[in-house]
Amino acid sequence: MHHYFVTACSIIALAATGAAAAPAAQAPKPTEGYDWALRIDEQERGRPAILAYEVPETDDQPLNFSCEEGGGRIFAGLIAGSDDLREITLASGDQTLRVKGRLEPSEIDDMPSFTSQEIAGNAPFITAFAANGWLRMTLAGEIYDMAGTRAGAKAIAAFVAHCNRPYSPAG
Repeated sequence: MHHYFVTACSIIALAATGAAAAPAAQAPKPTEGYDWALRIDEQERGRPAILAYEVPETDDQPLNFSCEEGGGRIFAGLIAGSDDLREITLASGDQTLRVKGRLEPSEIDDMPSFTSQEIAGNAPFITAFAANGWLRMTLAGEIYDMAGTRAGAKAIAAFVAHCNRPYSPAG
């Protein structure tokens, strides 16, 4: 499965656009220019999907999730920004998930990419994320709010449904 990553500049830009983070249960306001977008590869076996928080039509993508249709497994990915990133914390509403991961050389630049360990498609955090349409990521002590528009919230719910529905190959 292909993972799409960008530079750490997007995380820095995202942090610069927000004020102090809201309490865990309070929904953040969308960050101007960013939204959640869903892409499904209809041509590849397993119909892999990417859900990315991004500025449309740019490489500015601070976080993405990937899965295969019906696999019930989700992976988070981002540019690490340092060689010592080993885990991130994700929260939505009152659900929090600490997820460890591995660093890999980046295909884009000298910054390593972080790919999380498997996240169950029905994990309480994933269910809350799909219901709330936003998340809060803690990365190396910094907090980043990632809220989208109404269309972004629909993309999140569609991604989670795609990852969890039974796979039925066409033909």
